[in-house]
Amino acid sequence: QSIKHCRDFNDNFIKVYDKIKNSFTSLQNSQKNEIFIQEIIQDIDKTKTQIDELYNTQKDLIQILGPLLTQFELNLARIYVLNPKTKEDAFNKSILWIKEHLEFMELVYGHIKAQENALIKNILPLEEKLKERKLDKWMERVRK
Repeated sequence: QSIKHCRDFNDNFIKVYDKIKNSFTSLQNSQKNEIFIQEIIQDIDKTKTQIDELYNTQKDLIQILGPLLTQFELNLARIYVLNPKTKEDAFNKSILWIKEHLEFMELVYGHIKAQENALIKNILPLEEKLKERKLDKWMERVRK
């Protein structure tokens, strides 16, 4: 079931990440910066809400992401306390905010993918033992 959680989360997560990354790339080439920034930040907030919902639904993923989330919040605090004095400072703060979130999203994806791979790798010896002992009914359960 944990493998399914990993796959489901990564499938949704990578779509949102790609959208934010593409928007961020467009942001650097556009004159409508403020509008793009607000759209990107809204997408980021939706993603963070999705991660927060994991606390209630998928505790196995939160165990993996817990230390990463803590470190991320500490890194974000450094940006949050910046006090922009000009419009350019505010823009730069927003860019830093978005970059930090993109890096965080890359780390989250990597952690979940590593967890999925570790689970799959460690299921193979179990399947082999079940085959040896001719416990086919348990094989189906393991595969689910």
